[in-house]
Amino acid sequence: MNTTDNANITCEAHDNLAAILEREARAFAARIQDNNAALPASRYLIIADLEFQYDRSRHDGYRVAEGEGAEQSVRWPFHRIAAASWLALRFDPATDVPVIEELKVVAADEADECAIVTQVFGALERFPGATFVSWGAEAKDLAVLRRCAAEFGLMLPHQLRDLSPHARTRLDLCRAVAVQAKPVHLPEYAAATAIPSKPSPAKSIGKLVEAEAWPAVREQVLADVLTAAAIALRHLASHGEIACHPQRTLGVIADAAAAVLPRSKFVSLVFAPWARAQVASSRLRGAVFRAA
Repeated sequence: MNTTDNANITCEAHDNLAAILEREARAFAARIQDNNAALPASRYLIIADLEFQYDRSRHDGYRVAEGEGAEQSVRWPFHRIAAASWLALRFDPATDVPVIEELKVVAADEADECAIVTQVFGALERFPGATFVSWGAEAKDLAVLRRCAAEFGLMLPHQLRDLSPHARTRLDLCRAVAVQAKPVHLPEYAAATAIPSKPSPAKSIGKLVEAEAWPAVREQVLADVLTAAAIALRHLASHGEIACHPQRTLGVIADAAAAVLPRSKFVSLVFAPWARAQVASSRLRGAVFRAA
């Protein structure tokens, strides 16, 4: 065999090896793509709560105009949003603790009603695939938000447009946990399930708003979001809808709350120690719940 034949054989072997490597690379890339396609998409939640102030001057004007036929109680059209808080969570399929995309508290001493609602809508628009989670929002909060959108010329985020109280873009925990039983109050359910809630009694929040006690109002609205988050984690995990370690997730949420309201006694003395105790008592490592 001469030198030319040896060179041809070497080139042919090289070409064959290159073809084999290319086929293997393509097969590997295809397997990676198939594995990624098999993973469920990330799940987003935005857990929110609102606090209100009565628009008594307009209600008084309505009562004068309507006379004896007027509704005496100050109903939801006259409820002005005085504070809001929301927590945006992203649940990734490969992790046991969600990413906190956003945790915000805003009150009337820094923003008027239109500005507060604009920020709430902005959060929902930033995460268009997020499920809007609340406690009892279908009964009043959504009506007020829709009134605000119409009154201020704002565009409703798509999560709030479906008129059905069972819309897939929303989760009202009050309805979800009760099913066909009589709905209960948030602190009522929380007390029954050993979850901390509300630094001030529920009926005192109106007085705190009217007194412009904004630090206490902020603490209350954030506390409602934290309590709802704890309930949502349990509810969704038990239904196989999220994959996370619920106890460690509570710890991460507590840390985020402490960063947002570092002077909150509810966060530092109640919720955070409770969250740490949940982690300690679980005595677990790794994933607890996994989506199918």
